[in-house]
Amino acid sequence: MLFAFPTFLFALFAIAIPILIHLFQLRRYKKIVFSDIRFLKQITEQNQKQRNIKEWIILAARCLALACLVFAFAKPFILLNNRTINKSSKVVSVFIDNSFSMSQQNKEGQLLEVAKHKARDIVSYYGDNDLFQILTNDFEGKHQRLIEKKDFLLYLDEVKISNQTKQFDKIIARQKQAFETEANSNKIVYIISDLQQNQFQQLAAIDTNLQVNFIQIKPNVSNNISIDSAWIEQPLILPNTNTFLLVKISNYGITEITDVPLVFKIDNVQKGIANISCKANSSAEVQLQFSLNDAQYHQAELSLLDNPVVFDDKLYLTLKAYSNQNIIAINANKYIQNVYAIDENYKLQSFNSNTIDYSSFNNASCIVLNEVADVSSGLQTELQKYINNGGVALIIPSASANDLPKTNTFLQQLNAPQLLAVSNQNLNVSRINVFDDVFKNVFSKIPEIANWPNLSKNYAMQLNSGIKGYHIATLNNDAPFIFKSRYGKGFVYLLSTPLQNDWCNFTTHALFVPFMLRLPLVNKQSGSLYYNMDKPVNYAFDKNTNSKVVYLKDKKDEIAFDVNNNESKSTANISGIKQAGSYQVFEKNKTDLLATISFNLNRNESNLKIIADDSLSNTNASIIQTADLLKLQKEIELNYHGTQLWRWFLLAALAFILVEVLLLKWKV
Repeated sequence: MLFAFPTFLFALFAIAIPILIHLFQLRRYKKIVFSDIRFLKQITEQNQKQRNIKEWIILAARCLALACLVFAFAKPFILLNNRTINKSSKVVSVFIDNSFSMSQQNKEGQLLEVAKHKARDIVSYYGDNDLFQILTNDFEGKHQRLIEKKDFLLYLDEVKISNQTKQFDKIIARQKQAFETEANSNKIVYIISDLQQNQFQQLAAIDTNLQVNFIQIKPNVSNNISIDSAWIEQPLILPNTNTFLLVKISNYGITEITDVPLVFKIDNVQKGIANISCKANSSAEVQLQFSLNDAQYHQAELSLLDNPVVFDDKLYLTLKAYSNQNIIAINANKYIQNVYAIDENYKLQSFNSNTIDYSSFNNASCIVLNEVADVSSGLQTELQKYINNGGVALIIPSASANDLPKTNTFLQQLNAPQLLAVSNQNLNVSRINVFDDVFKNVFSKIPEIANWPNLSKNYAMQLNSGIKGYHIATLNNDAPFIFKSRYGKGFVYLLSTPLQNDWCNFTTHALFVPFMLRLPLVNKQSGSLYYNMDKPVNYAFDKNTNSKVVYLKDKKDEIAFDVNNNESKSTANISGIKQAGSYQVFEKNKTDLLATISFNLNRNESNLKIIADDSLSNTNASIIQTADLLKLQKEIELNYHGTQLWRWFLLAALAFILVEVLLLKWKV
């Protein structure tokens, strides 16, 4: 048997006090004379023997009670399996999961409050000289140092639900960093969480120098409906045009949902509502229709009602229509001019091949080269630069076969197919690539036998192995009618015929108008409808600003960000957004709106599925259920303090005191 505080054993000398009191009785006896004491003397001698035995027993009880009390204060213990107690201090890191999933309930209350209560219990198992770290998903700087027990309890009271979530491999790495200042200490890690599966994605084998304990707090039956994402399939939102918004809804519960209303608002005005039905553990897509009557920024919101997990029940969006699609046509004919006159959102600039304003290429959505016989070196250079930077060009060949050599030289520079000799064979378009951006969503349904354009003659195309592209429209001899190839960041669309009626009827076919109108939108997007808050965003503004700082404002907050200005665009690196919502962006001391940007919480926590108890067998870690914390406490005491005996000595002291009291009341 060993003692945690052996110096208390010096108090055993106090046992001499009751012994001395017993040996030196200060009580004096008074003599009473009787006439005949023969019988009294016999009774007195008998009682004196019993009294002496009683007093010796009382003395022994007093001494033993005092000795047991001294032993109790010295905290005796027995080593477990004769192992050696490590006298070095212990460093304990406790991670409290404060993500949104911890807002769920179980029979003990909210999971976060249960986790905080368990953290208090765990810390109480250790000594006052041990050091502690508290850690949450926020990874705050003040939580990256070792503190005393009293400071740990103060920090613990400040922990609240957060929009942050971290993978467990990053959490354990963060805890290891805190241990670096205490290299020679025992290192113990506790992770208190509901242990969602998605947090274990990167977790490999854990360092054997760490004792890692996952403490799982299970919620009640987990049901959750989430608005996962939203997008539009059109490249751009055009003013006064019906646009379809697709929304993905996921049901992570174990029961089917029916007729749950999804509300769609634009600028706080309800624009639509859809009733959602979705089977258990599956997803569904919902389509909503809207139209914007201007080219301004609009704040939109999708929402539904779902409890208790509500962080993913709203999705904030930024909607903006884009007008004035600038099309440059070189040698434009009447068909090209007429098609772009249909819609006021398209602005056509026509140039002769000899008089071209190359500066207009910077703002062009699309460039059409119609039967340009001789492409000058200047035009070729500017066109290559334009396409390489993400532009879209449509090349319509000349009807004169004499122009083919020069045209092929130009096409070769753009990594486009070469045009071969004219074929006078009557052909029809047999199929359309409806997945390409130029035809995507143009057709609601394609009939089995479609009346596609027909050709009386065309140029065959020679496709080299180095050409990156595919057929957009294919003839019934499997030759391309329209071929799309990539050049740099942009695209080249090549027709196999000129737009002349003696070659084909494409200009009078219903396919011609959508093809020409969608062409300027191929490599343009409306921009992201929203961004995730947990990732930095390099945002490019639609218009340049001379300001060095911009301000993001919502109803409550104002956040400043630096602006990077260059020749082509102004950008800002935006990070650290704390609140989901739509933010308006202004220049300093300006009221002109630069942009509206929407930020949303990521949906990593939407799937509430927790990990199985035996899933960590290969990671050097274990899962402890909250009901087993008492067992954990005893294990800590055994491993680091041995089998504690002070309670038994304290009970023994009380027992001996009780024996003394009973003997004193017993009259002999």
